[in-house]
Amino acid sequence: MSNRLVCLCNMVSEQEIINELKKGAVDASDIQYATRAGTSCGKCLMTIDQIIEEHQLVQAQNPQGKLDL
Repeated sequence: MSNRLVCLCNMVSEQEIINELKKGAVDASDIQYATRAGTSCGKCLMTIDQIIEEHQLVQAQNPQGKLDL
């Protein structure tokens, strides 16, 4: 996990996206709504999808994980 910028247009970091996933976001549209990442030029949507996929894999390996509210 890093604090790299994923969405340069809206200055959204990877950590911000992960935080939203931990709160219950499940897809790119949830991330877009919560952070505005991917709503300008859209170049970061593939990266957002990768972050979501990685997060879902970690959650599948740890089914006892809790939502961070």
